[in-house]
Amino acid sequence: MGTIGSQFMCQDFAECMTSVRQAEDAGYSHAWFIDSQILWQDCVVYMTSALAATGRIVVGTAVTNPFTRHVTTTASTFATLAQLHPGRLELGIGRGDSAVRTMGLNPVKTSFLEESVPLLRELIAGRHVTINEADVHLRWVDEDPRVPIMMSATGPKNLRLAGALADRVMLYVGVHPTSVRWAMEHVRAGATEAGRDPGEVRFSLLTAMWVGDDQQDAWDRCRWAPAACANHIADTMRRNPRHDMPATMTRLPQSRDEYDYYAGHLSSEAEHTEYLTGDLVDDFALAGDPEKVRAKVQELFELGVDEVSCAYLNGAADQMALVGREVIAATAAVAPGGGRA
Repeated sequence: MGTIGSQFMCQDFAECMTSVRQAEDAGYSHAWFIDSQILWQDCVVYMTSALAATGRIVVGTAVTNPFTRHVTTTASTFATLAQLHPGRLELGIGRGDSAVRTMGLNPVKTSFLEESVPLLRELIAGRHVTINEADVHLRWVDEDPRVPIMMSATGPKNLRLAGALADRVMLYVGVHPTSVRWAMEHVRAGATEAGRDPGEVRFSLLTAMWVGDDQQDAWDRCRWAPAACANHIADTMRRNPRHDMPATMTRLPQSRDEYDYYAGHLSSEAEHTEYLTGDLVDDFALAGDPEKVRAKVQELFELGVDEVSCAYLNGAADQMALVGREVIAATAAVAPGGGRA
C-alpha cells in the first residue's frame, strides 16, 4: 500500500504553512516544495518553517538542481535540517526546469547531475569529496543523518540514471499505466546496471489530483499537469530521437500550443492549457469523482508506485480534507489525523 503526498508553491507564506498543516492532518505523507527562485519565494525558508509547524509529514524539495544551488550549499542545508528534524527530510534534485529556463538557460546536462548526486550524498554524510581539486567536507557533520535522495525524471537517460543513484525516483510521465510501466522499467534497468537491487528504489509519481462530482471542473483544475509535463516530453523527444517513449506520452506535445513560463507556469488558467481535452488530462492527472480517483490511485499502487505526489495544494483546505476522507482513508498507508491506516 502506498501513500498520497502533497506539493506546494512557495508563495503566500501564511496560507502555505496553514495548508501544510492541513495536509498533515488529512493524512498526506509528504510536503514537497518547488525550488524556482524567480517565479516563487525561497524554498528553504518555507521548508524550515513547515518542519517547525508540523510533527510527522516528510518535507523535501521537488526539485532543486545543481546549478542554482551548489552541491555544498544544498548538502549543508539538508544536513542542518536533518539534525534538527531527524527522519523528516528528503532531498529532491533534478536537471532544473523553470529555475533555469526563466534565465534563458537549458537544464543542466545529465552528466553534471550524475556527478552531483554522489557528491551530495557524501557531503551530507560528513565524508570528504574532491571539488575543483580541493578536499572538501562539512567539518561540523560528525554523524550521517541519512537523508534519502530523490531524483525526478521523464526521459529514459535520466530515468536510468535515477535508478542507478537515487533512493526514490519521482516519475513525471503522467498516470497512464503504459507510461508508468515504461518509466519503471527504465529505472529498474538503471538500478540493475549499477549493481543495485531494483527493489530498493522507491517510486513517487508527480501529478495533479482533484476530487469532485463535476467532471469538467475536475479536468479544468488539473489542466496544468499535462501542459507542464509536455515541456519535459518535448525536450526529451528533441534531444533523444531514440527515446522509445510510448504513444501515451508522445501524443501530448504533438497536440500542444506554445508554453509561456511567465504567463502561468503550473497554472490551469493559463492560455497554453486550452488545447487539452478530457482524455489528455486523464492521461496525466487524477480527476473526477471519488470512485474514479480511488480506482486510479489503487491501480498506481498495484503497479508499484509508493507515493502519488499531488500538486499544488496551496489554499486547498476543503479539497485536502475531501481527499483525506474519500481517498487516503480508503487506499493509502497514512490515515487522516497523521496515523497509519
